[in-house]
Amino acid sequence: MKRLITLSLLSLQAIFLSLTISAQTSSRSSLEAKLALENSLEKRVRMVLSEALGTEDIIVIISAELQEQEKKTAEIMPGIPEKDKMGEPSLSTTLTMVKKISASLILDKSVTQEDTQLARKLAAGLLGLPPERQDLVSVEKMNFRKTRPLAFSDLFLPPNLWSMVWIIVVALLAVLTVFFFLFPLSKSARAFVEAFSTKAAAASSAGAEQEYRPEQREKNAPATAAEAARTLQQSTDGRKPPFWFINAGSAASLAFILKSRPLEDLTIVLNYAPADLASKLAEALYPRSVEALAALPKVTLMSESRIKTLEAEVLAALDYVVGGEDKAINIFSGLDEAVQEKALSAFGRLDPAMSRKINASIVKIADLAGLDQMQAQTLARRLPMRVLAAALKGTPHAAAFLSKLSGGMNERFQQELDLTRAMPAEAYKAERAKVLEALRQLIKEGFITLGAHPAPSAAAKPAAATAGAVPQPALGPKPQPAPGPVPLQPASAPAKPPAAAPKP
Repeated sequence: MKRLITLSLLSLQAIFLSLTISAQTSSRSSLEAKLALENSLEKRVRMVLSEALGTEDIIVIISAELQEQEKKTAEIMPGIPEKDKMGEPSLSTTLTMVKKISASLILDKSVTQEDTQLARKLAAGLLGLPPERQDLVSVEKMNFRKTRPLAFSDLFLPPNLWSMVWIIVVALLAVLTVFFFLFPLSKSARAFVEAFSTKAAAASSAGAEQEYRPEQREKNAPATAAEAARTLQQSTDGRKPPFWFINAGSAASLAFILKSRPLEDLTIVLNYAPADLASKLAEALYPRSVEALAALPKVTLMSESRIKTLEAEVLAALDYVVGGEDKAINIFSGLDEAVQEKALSAFGRLDPAMSRKINASIVKIADLAGLDQMQAQTLARRLPMRVLAAALKGTPHAAAFLSKLSGGMNERFQQELDLTRAMPAEAYKAERAKVLEALRQLIKEGFITLGAHPAPSAAAKPAAATAGAVPQPALGPKPQPAPGPVPLQPASAPAKPPAAAPKP
């Protein structure tokens, strides 16, 4: 009896548990079926309305209520035989039906009333609603937020206005950073590079001239220091001073330009020119330069436009000055010896005085034979022995130059002469040009004086006296000048005494 009661209780618990699980499963399946039905109908209605109205601004919401019908459940008691039935046995069957369905349509306000009625009719037909129950389809209208194109006036409205203000502030900060930080930094870097380059060039020049005599180095020190100081100041300031372009190379052209300029212009140029160049200009423009020099002690504040205008005019005029004694001398100096003699001979028939002046200013290989012992050793220190030997090999001046070298220089030069082979004409011309350029530089620096050359002014002075010309007064006693490629001395410069042995 107890056993039968226990089995009955267990069977009741099993039946209750199965009913609970069945109810949960049934509710879950009905909810999923409801959502699936609504989504399917929403997609279908939205697709049809989009095609009919020609717009995508449509929102469709479907609401469906489902109803489940259950057949009676047959209870099977344990231990009781089941009744025989015709067909397949089953415990229960559930049927799901749509009890109520409604739809909500949200359209844009731009849709017309005719299109609204059409949308209501199409939605009711798709949902299977009878014509008299179209009230189950509600229609609402609203303004859909659309992205419109950006207009120029929109830039001055928030939030675009704040973005523009932020961009302008950042741009101003960037410009200020560039001009007040990066630009001075770049100028400092440029000045450092230029100073480093100047130092490297000076070091290389010092290496080539490390065998100079101490007195020669002391003589060159002030000019070198002044030029370096001027270059360093210009690179450090980052701006070019007035009349930065005038130098010793443009002295003759500048003197020619200033001959026709007012005295005030000459005073301004003498004020800004370097000291040595100002002295040369004063000598070349004497006696007119005396009046300009008389105005220099008086301090005057000139306008910036006046200085810049004169600077621009002088700079433009320098580009169009044609000719000059220095240019003719440079061209004659670069000619081959044979061509040079023929050209001077032909030039002498056209202008004898200028021919003598050019002949006196030209440096030749034959001038090496007239150097004294100290001058020959100075030239040997300036140039490599190989260059000197290549330029003098095969010429009658090699033995004379060799005799003026002493000690190790003599032996080294003789070895280079023996080792140097015969060179082509172009190679010999190139080596000769190096020697002549070094000799001109030493003459310009005052280390070598060619006593065999007559002074150019001495050759011109007798002709002026014969013609009855009045010589211009000299500025004062000066030491004996060395002839250079650009003679700017006045016509009354003192003539050098004739040499004991004139050059053939």
